[in-house]
Amino acid sequence: MHRRPTGPLAKVMSSVSPGFARIEAQRHPHADFWDDWNRNAILADGPLWIALGDSSTQGIGSEDPMLGWVPQVLDQLRSDTGDEWRVINLAITGAQFGDIVTHELPRVDELRSAGHHPALMTLLAGANNLMAPNTWPTAVGSLQTVLDHLAERSVVARVGIDSPANSVMARTFNRAIESVAANKSFELFWPWSWPSRDGMGEDKFHPGPKGYGYMTELIYPAVRRALDLT
Repeated sequence: MHRRPTGPLAKVMSSVSPGFARIEAQRHPHADFWDDWNRNAILADGPLWIALGDSSTQGIGSEDPMLGWVPQVLDQLRSDTGDEWRVINLAITGAQFGDIVTHELPRVDELRSAGHHPALMTLLAGANNLMAPNTWPTAVGSLQTVLDHLAERSVVARVGIDSPANSVMARTFNRAIESVAANKSFELFWPWSWPSRDGMGEDKFHPGPKGYGYMTELIYPAVRRALDLT
């Protein structure tokens, strides 16, 4: 799995905030965890789910990646269907839409070429673009490429609006998502519509274990709709 280098802001924050530094230290161990997981998943049988995105799909913010939303949704999916679903998680911590195009979509193409066709795809990204205005001129085009690459009836997160400074860009991303969703029957959801903010991790940016529980409660209904589970 590609590792995106730690950005300058994260380096500064890690130097002044022990909590931020502890979360940032999860970057490589979580990527290693998913590398091992993916190697096993590709050899297994059962319906395939491919997860695309950034740090929240890797479970950054929870010291144990198994407490992230992906393993929790996988457990519910297996329980509700009785099938041995498997997930290949291609998410990259720090990923912007351009990184998904450059590093995650080629992995999807490799899987498809090898005969591993996903029964489900998910996308949760956008926050890292909102924090990097220098990416905005090309971000919508990259997002469009990602959306075009997704399978029919994928599950896609809307981009949260958390600041007046980036609200216009967030709405632009969401219009692009909603436009494609209307044609490809995507199921959309708001990943940050939590009942309270007590689920944030130590860095106050990533979810902690409780926050990933909130996210699971928001994402899984969209997964059920996408798969026509009753």
